[in-house]
Amino acid sequence: MARKCVVTGKGTISGNNVSHSHLKTRRSWKINLIKKRIFLEDENRWVTVRISTRALRTLKKKGIKAAIKDNGESLKALAPKKYVGIQKKAV
Repeated sequence: MARKCVVTGKGTISGNNVSHSHLKTRRSWKINLIKKRIFLEDENRWVTVRISTRALRTLKKKGIKAAIKDNGESLKALAPKKYVGIQKKAV
């Protein structure tokens, strides 16, 4: 799974370490991701998402709908319903 935030779409970026003598070596900046359970009120269910800590602050301030709408995504892209309607068989 890629290190990418499902709300904002931010991911790992790369660049150069520059020494005092201006020698350049490649490096990467990884995004600060956490696993978080979020309650979707419209669908009355919990979803587990990998979200950046910056996006989590935005969710707390604006709410889930506004934060996703600002980034051009939909709730279905956030957490698709994989197992709706599937029930375990009694053994």
